[in-house]
Amino acid sequence: MRVMKGEQGNIGIFILTHLLVALLVGFFLWSIFPEPWREFLRNGPWGIVVVVLAGFIIVVSIVRGARARREHKRAHDRVAKVFREATDPALQKRAALWLVDQDRDHPERLADAGPVLFDVLLRILKTDPEKLDRTRAANGLGVLSDPRAIGPLLVATNDEYAFVRAEAALALGKLKAKQAEKRLREMVEDEWDPNARGRAREALERIAG
Repeated sequence: MRVMKGEQGNIGIFILTHLLVALLVGFFLWSIFPEPWREFLRNGPWGIVVVVLAGFIIVVSIVRGARARREHKRAHDRVAKVFREATDPALQKRAALWLVDQDRDHPERLADAGPVLFDVLLRILKTDPEKLDRTRAANGLGVLSDPRAIGPLLVATNDEYAFVRAEAALALGKLKAKQAEKRLREMVEDEWDPNARGRAREALERIAG
């Protein structure tokens, strides 16, 4: 199975995190043990037992994490295939939103869905009557980082639904859309919804950063 460089890095971080947690827990437990317990542990095989047990727990956790990642990759491949082959707009929509929801932290995987993914998300953002799906589409367009989305996202900052405005603003920040700065400042000053206002402020920080 092909493993991307980013995923290899994530696996390494996963292992190191578990080792660090195990060490910290071990030091904490040792610090709270009464001295007689410490002496008992020093004089018996319990130190080795604890190390073996901790190692076993770490290995089990790593195996479970790797299995979960494999299952997610299989699901991603299946949904990406369904999306590429779908001709029904409703099925395309469900597959597209699943992909961006599940892989927003790994945008490199979304290339498997092909260039049509951008067009489907754009269609959802512009015309879908379901406000939550427009919100998810705005988020997905920010993940894809395609500058063609800047204009539609600017329009979406005036959506009637606050969550759509918020995600559209954040997506503009991810796209480093300098042409959106004026509108984002207006949102910071005039937007009544605190979440959308905060997203606009975060977007401005991303653009400036």
